[in-house]
Amino acid sequence: MSYKARKAGGIPYFKEESMIRIEGDKIYLKTCTREEYHEHYKSYVADPIMDPDTYIYDKEKVDKKYDSIIEKESWYPRVGIFLRNGRIIGELSFKRIDYEKSRCELGLAIANNDYKGLGYGTEAVKLAIDYVFNTLKLKCIYADTMGSNKRMKSIFDKFGFEFINREEHFYDMHDRWEDKLNYILRNPEVLY
Repeated sequence: MSYKARKAGGIPYFKEESMIRIEGDKIYLKTCTREEYHEHYKSYVADPIMDPDTYIYDKEKVDKKYDSIIEKESWYPRVGIFLRNGRIIGELSFKRIDYEKSRCELGLAIANNDYKGLGYGTEAVKLAIDYVFNTLKLKCIYADTMGSNKRMKSIFDKFGFEFINREEHFYDMHDRWEDKLNYILRNPEVLY
């Protein structure tokens, strides 16, 4: 495949039709093939803080999820988070892109504990912020996390996300309730 390279904020972007590839230092983000998406979910282990249910890989369910992603790609694109060696270690989504209101939501999932706490999620969010503000030209990014997800809250703080509000008892985790914390990051290059 040939890609057109563009630079925004010093970070190269490669795009061919709906294919996304964003280069970072330790990782890169790119649109997943079906096979790569399966590899991600074969190594996925649900984080008990985020999901009380044990995850069991199911080829048919992953195929359906992948088909759904392709269907919604124009307003809900997802990219894999890849190490430099090509191993997929997570997924990042640009949810509900709304060009009219100039906003989107950001979602992040790292495959398992082997890749958490090593800066990969932080770099993925950094690349995503740059992509949203400098390539998609949106004004703001919304994001949320559970009250007990300290890693995600730390990432939000690092990049200057503003806390909006707390929705109490939002997530039923079977043995406990979790609050939902909502955040916003405004594009610093845009006057409001």
